[in-house]
Amino acid sequence: MITPVNLFRKDVNRKIDTVIKADDQANIFQEVDEYVVTREISNKLADFFEDYNEKGITNGVWISGFFGSGKSHLLKILSYVLENKKYNGYHLGELFAEKITDDIKLKGDIQSSLRKINSESILFNIDQQAQITTKSDENAILKVFYKVFYDHQGFYGFQPHVAAFEESLVRDSKYEAFKQEFEKVYGQPWTEARKDYIKPQINDAIAQSCAVVYSADPEQYKNYLFKWQSQHKQSIEDFAMKVSDYINARGKNFRLNFFVDEVGQFIAERTKLMLNLQTLAETLYTKCNGNSWVMVTSQEDLENLVGDDSKVQSDDFSKIQGRFKVRMPLTSSSVDEVIEKRLLEKSDDSVPVLTRLFKSEEENIRTLISFSNSGIQFRGYKDEHDFVNKYPFLPYQFDLFQQCIKSLSRHNVFQGQHQSVGERSMLGVFQHILKEMDLTNTHSLVSFDQMFEGIAGTLRTEAQNAILVANNNLSASNPMAVRVLKVLFMIKYYESFKGTARNISVLLIDRLNINLTIHNRAVEEALSLLEQQSYIQVKGDVYEYLTDDEKDVEVEIKNMPIDNNLITQMISELAYDGVIRDNKIRNESNRQEFEYTRKVDGVLFGREKELKIDIITPNNDSYDHEAYYGGSTMADGTLMMVKLPPEKRFIYEVRLYLQTEKYIKQAQSTAVKDSVTRIIYEKGRQNGLRKKQLQSTTNDLLGSAVIYMNGVINRTSTSRDGRTRILETAQDLIQLAYPKLRLLGSATLDEAQLRTIMAKGELSLFNGDPDLLSAPEQELLNLLERRKVQHDRTSLSDLRDHFSKKPYGWSTMAIWCITAQLFKRGKLEAKNADNYLDDKSMMDAFDNNRTWLSTLINPQIEFRPEDIRCLKVVYHETFNETNPHTEGKDAAMLFRDKALAELKGIRQLLVEADRYPFLKALVPLADLLHKLGVMNYAELIQNIRKHEDELLDLKEQVYDPILQFWNGEQKKIFDRILEFRNENRANFEHVDAPERALLAEIAQSAAPYKGSAMQDAKVAMDQLAGKIADKIREEKFALTEEANRKIEQLKLSYIFKEVPQHIRANAIRPFEEIIAKAGRQPYIGNLKSDRNSLSELYTRQLNYMVDNKPTPPTLPDVEDPLPRPTIRFTSIARVEKEVRLNKTQLENMEDVETYISKLREAIEQKIKENYRITLN
Repeated sequence: MITPVNLFRKDVNRKIDTVIKADDQANIFQEVDEYVVTREISNKLADFFEDYNEKGITNGVWISGFFGSGKSHLLKILSYVLENKKYNGYHLGELFAEKITDDIKLKGDIQSSLRKINSESILFNIDQQAQITTKSDENAILKVFYKVFYDHQGFYGFQPHVAAFEESLVRDSKYEAFKQEFEKVYGQPWTEARKDYIKPQINDAIAQSCAVVYSADPEQYKNYLFKWQSQHKQSIEDFAMKVSDYINARGKNFRLNFFVDEVGQFIAERTKLMLNLQTLAETLYTKCNGNSWVMVTSQEDLENLVGDDSKVQSDDFSKIQGRFKVRMPLTSSSVDEVIEKRLLEKSDDSVPVLTRLFKSEEENIRTLISFSNSGIQFRGYKDEHDFVNKYPFLPYQFDLFQQCIKSLSRHNVFQGQHQSVGERSMLGVFQHILKEMDLTNTHSLVSFDQMFEGIAGTLRTEAQNAILVANNNLSASNPMAVRVLKVLFMIKYYESFKGTARNISVLLIDRLNINLTIHNRAVEEALSLLEQQSYIQVKGDVYEYLTDDEKDVEVEIKNMPIDNNLITQMISELAYDGVIRDNKIRNESNRQEFEYTRKVDGVLFGREKELKIDIITPNNDSYDHEAYYGGSTMADGTLMMVKLPPEKRFIYEVRLYLQTEKYIKQAQSTAVKDSVTRIIYEKGRQNGLRKKQLQSTTNDLLGSAVIYMNGVINRTSTSRDGRTRILETAQDLIQLAYPKLRLLGSATLDEAQLRTIMAKGELSLFNGDPDLLSAPEQELLNLLERRKVQHDRTSLSDLRDHFSKKPYGWSTMAIWCITAQLFKRGKLEAKNADNYLDDKSMMDAFDNNRTWLSTLINPQIEFRPEDIRCLKVVYHETFNETNPHTEGKDAAMLFRDKALAELKGIRQLLVEADRYPFLKALVPLADLLHKLGVMNYAELIQNIRKHEDELLDLKEQVYDPILQFWNGEQKKIFDRILEFRNENRANFEHVDAPERALLAEIAQSAAPYKGSAMQDAKVAMDQLAGKIADKIREEKFALTEEANRKIEQLKLSYIFKEVPQHIRANAIRPFEEIIAKAGRQPYIGNLKSDRNSLSELYTRQLNYMVDNKPTPPTLPDVEDPLPRPTIRFTSIARVEKEVRLNKTQLENMEDVETYISKLREAIEQKIKENYRITLN
């Protein structure tokens, strides 16, 4: 029989040091002896010893790994192996080498290292040793290294200046003498008294002892240690030199290695400390010639520790990587191998028993350890060997436990300065479980809640408080609830594993022969109880442990009062906004959309519409009364009632969502502690997920709801999708509410169709005979006829209101399309404010909902055929084209359009009336066309006979002749006459010709297009143009002759000979320019004016030469003669202007004598003034 005593090869109750501490040396031999060299460790050691045996470029080793990876254990074992001390008759290094059985090279490398290299190991936990400093100190690393190095030599490293004092005594070979003398003087060994060195008695003893060993005056050593303290300095360079001196003092092939545990935690993102560690290791390498190694452990690998820190420059990071070149990243993949070999190895007798057990229970085990599909999946036993090796543990427990501990550690649930999960090893937890477990029955298994007991002692009290409370309150009545709570605590922060009811049941399986049905029911009852009492919360199908703060928050949330109306409102939002989503229901037969009323439990949300959907929840008082549904929907044929399944959890979750939302809003306005703030934030995130789950649940509930319509259950839709089911069933509701909707068939009745009808007169809307009225058209026309008989006015709004409701349900655009088709057929007419609408204005009325009420629709008036014929005849004779329409309205509308088009052309002509006065004759025709163009079509048909004669007379006697004149050669002649008169108006006064009057008369003629007026005018224009040309030639000749004569006179004048050549040229140039301009001058008056100006110009040019005559040179020895008077020129005309008489004319001989006398006097005066008077 297998018992707990003979099940395992080794006693599970034996002492195993499961917590590896760097400073614990009590069980060194057992640690090395029982150390399991896994395949992973073997591979890492192979790389390490290759580098260690051959001095290369590194002296740094980085061992990384999280809880359970064995990094601290490996560091400690390496310190023992490399030092190779002897314990219990064995050298530890050699004992370790013998464990390597499957890697001959590694074993040889280890043995070679032990033979060639002597070493000492300094092993320490840096955090424990850092009491002498703080992490904020940039030199914290260096100070710790100083301390442990001093401690290793027996000095007082806690006070480095005391250690430095001791070191100086050693250098002077005085240390032993000093200690003896001190003990003699003080009466206590130095190593015990030195920690109290500040005492005056000890200071005196130090001074006396130093005086003795150095043969000096004691006064010299008074307060000696304080002097050391004030002068003591530390540096990496100094430290490395001290280590180098220590190594060199111990001979060739000696090494001093530092083994530093938990460096990663100590550095904890302090980049400066990391860089200092790298510098320290590098300096040790250079100063000690590679004979001092630094080996460290960290929960993070090197890249994660500093690789993402922006403060670490790339070159610094490269240095750190290069210094700690030997990497030993350890995973937890081999932890099961260690536990199996150290703890679970089975005895020879138990192996066959367990093998048979596995084979008989293999299928059952596979069923038992079957997790739900959500979250991470774990493997089962690989085979019977795996079962034997792991029994009574299950395969998933090794990895899941590690992951849970990591997650718990990150959330600060463990005791200790750093809450390090390394405070507790997996080996210890597994051994604790075995010690407490009853293994008399081989069907027993370890359940995951037992793992909790293994770590309970290291947890913070507040973290496990809920479990302690539950243990007191629930352990008697429902022990399963406490077990469930422990499991939920373990997995709380491991998000990859989902705490579903199924997964929790699997974690709590504790025997192979368990009754799963009973077990699962017990778990579900425990979950319900725990949730009720707010130990846990549920998010969808996932349960979660609540901490004390979380529990307080949960209780406050559940105590939040929520009005039932808010629950109803949220269900409305979930169903209508979240699932159905559409504000309108589309009729699939013609794609018409219908608005509908939204209700939940009879409560209206939004506006009331004709179609109604009412979602009934278990909250409704009539929920279980079938007559309620049948009676309500029978009484209202436009109502669809949707009875949700009796899912109470749904209502509970809706209430909880609203309670959570309300709590968060209130909590945000009050001051709460940080831990609660985080919980509130998480509650908000969870509530967001809850809403998504509620949305999904609402869809499922609608998909499985019972739907009532017209007094019975409707089973049209078989879809399980909520939206699809509601919309498919709503098709029946549409047909039930609107039986005449089928009249529209599948016709497309949209805005594009409406515009096509109005623009092209497309009349086959319902695919029937375009000459016959369709059923929808007849319905609309019948309504108009009835309302006309009843003397009711009918607007577009009236049509819309009538046909959009039962029993029609036609869309606004469908009603407009039908109305438009009747309008284009001429079956109805539209008017707004006494103005009948044409196609464009009718389309505008359809487009503008503000005109619907004022746009009146009436059946079409019936016109007399003879009136229509008259309209068409007048149209043909007036516009010279045929009116193709047979319907009176269409013919009249075309007449109006044409009249207004002609009017537009006439008005464009009238703009030219100032230039063409005869166009004013078109004003009566324009007035008449305007009058006809603005008539409504009925008035036009009925009154066209009254205006027929006037219209045709104006057209034949005025409009046609003017158009013929306007578009022919006569207008060109007329335009040339106007242009000729305008260009030669200045020449007319110099030519005496009767043609001038004829041209003026034709320009103002009221009817230049009659008779031969234009031919006569053209002849007159040509004759007058000839006369003007002759006169211009005559004046040009006279001007040229006179100008040349003046030039010759200038040349013959005495002054011309006395001036330089360029003055002569300037004097002549104005005459030459007048001659040149005369050739281009078209006006007679200008030619005469230029000729008259020649005499004055001649005089002016003579004076110009006088003014520019050169001054003769003055002789130096000759007296200046009398100055010669300057001669000026003036014309006889100017002299005559100076003669003033009191009369404006000469009347008798006396007047003549007086005038001649005054003229003589004026001439004589000018001569006296040295003027020469020109007579021409």
